[in-house]
Amino acid sequence: MDQAIAKPKGGWNLNGLMAIAFGHGVNDFYSGTVALTIFFVASNAGLSAWYQGAIGFLWYLTSSIVQPVFGAYTDRHGRWWFMPTGVLMVVVSISFASLAGSLWLLSLLVVIGGLGAAIMHPEAGKYAALLSGSRQSSGISIFQIGGSLGFALGPVAIAALLTHFGTYASLVMLPPGLIAVAYVYVVIRRAHVMAQPAHDSQRKLDAHVKAPIDRFGITLVVASTAVRFLTTAAFMTYLPNLLAARGGTIVQAGQLVTAFLLVGIIGMYLGGYLGDRLGSVTASVVALVAAVPCLLGFFFTPVPIAIGLLLLGSVLLSVQNAPGVVIVQSLLPRNLGMALGLINGVAFGAGSVLVTLVGVAVTRFGPESALIDVSIMPLLGAAAYLVVARRLSPARLRPAAGV
Repeated sequence: MDQAIAKPKGGWNLNGLMAIAFGHGVNDFYSGTVALTIFFVASNAGLSAWYQGAIGFLWYLTSSIVQPVFGAYTDRHGRWWFMPTGVLMVVVSISFASLAGSLWLLSLLVVIGGLGAAIMHPEAGKYAALLSGSRQSSGISIFQIGGSLGFALGPVAIAALLTHFGTYASLVMLPPGLIAVAYVYVVIRRAHVMAQPAHDSQRKLDAHVKAPIDRFGITLVVASTAVRFLTTAAFMTYLPNLLAARGGTIVQAGQLVTAFLLVGIIGMYLGGYLGDRLGSVTASVVALVAAVPCLLGFFFTPVPIAIGLLLLGSVLLSVQNAPGVVIVQSLLPRNLGMALGLINGVAFGAGSVLVTLVGVAVTRFGPESALIDVSIMPLLGAAAYLVVARRLSPARLRPAAGV
């Protein structure tokens, strides 16, 4: 594949991008409360961990796996109100979740909220691309940072609310959530107006561009992102096991995992900056390769240095987020929403599922051995990007002009 890739024309619009990021943050804040809420309801009902896992899978299925389906629909029939309506579905359903008196009601609320998240993400990702002009990596990174901040704050908030309000904890989140959604409707309507020139250009692109779809190239980028997310999720999940085996406390484990996740936001910002200046492929390959010695160094250096290397590894792993979305959107110029759904839904979802295989290795060989093996996996992602680079046009590989 060596043709130039047509793109809709539009300029950088920070106000519009911040509106999209805010809506994403509200959505993911409530999404971030789901796991603890499910645990709370299941525990109060005396249900086994199997039911907890089954309801958690319902959330993953409806919020992630189906995203490309909604993305394909919104690319053709999307409306500006799809995104805030999706956020509204999440806010209302999850705000009633802790009150669920039965497994079936909790499952229904989780499914409604999951579908809301699945509707929101592709539409928001499409607008993020349309509002970014030639600086797509930076625009996508702003969109992603909003969601990551919300998701990081969600568990902390619901844990405090469950402690103080018990069964009514999630309901306490409903009034501020409705206010936030009302604001999202207003700011997203404005963002739609800001994106209209690029949206009109996108419609012309739909009518005139008939470039073949490079399915193999898309598969490689999605697989690379899944491997990258698997690495992050494996460390997030099994660092407590490793620290416990070394004599650490649960408090220390929680602090390290939180720090590991939060510094990833720095990597998202760097991914936008470097993707626009070095090119999406170059930024991704360099970051993925550089992450490997940092992650391995965590196991073989003294404690202060080891923690610093681990956190730097998390930053480098997150650099790939925005460039990965940009590359898939460039390979699917007429399906920007579906492209976001493939990365945000399928790739991240597949990476999460594969973490269970790491769990088998942790059980059999121990957490240190398993995580050392996982530390090498970003090299597979980098190799996939090098193959993709040979399939992209030279224009796509060059950094954005004027940045």
